[in-house]
Amino acid sequence: MGKKRRRDDEEENPGEAPHGAGAPRESVSKKSKKGRELHVSELNSEDLEDRERAAAEDLRKARANQAAMRSDPPQKSSNRINWQREVTRANNTVHRAEQSYNEVKREIERRRRQQ
Repeated sequence: MGKKRRRDDEEENPGEAPHGAGAPRESVSKKSKKGRELHVSELNSEDLEDRERAAAEDLRKARANQAAMRSDPPQKSSNRINWQREVTRANNTVHRAEQSYNEVKREIERRRRQQ
């Protein structure tokens, strides 16, 4: 009465794919597909300085985008909700960029104190 197990289906129909099964699923998460960057503590000094410059540039761009979004509110109330969502996204982007930049700065300071 219950759902048949996959093994039972394979025994009954060895040449056929089980019902509802397409291509085999891979157990690879979206995060691992992105190719995550190394943690700042695992970088050498040159790469850490490069990451600091890149994070500072990302932060500058995110803040400029945030300022542009905030300075141009819609005149019609129908667009206000979408505008507020965009402002929230810009705020979140700035927050993530600040966190990334601060993480790199903390690692640089930790290495300076360690020497």
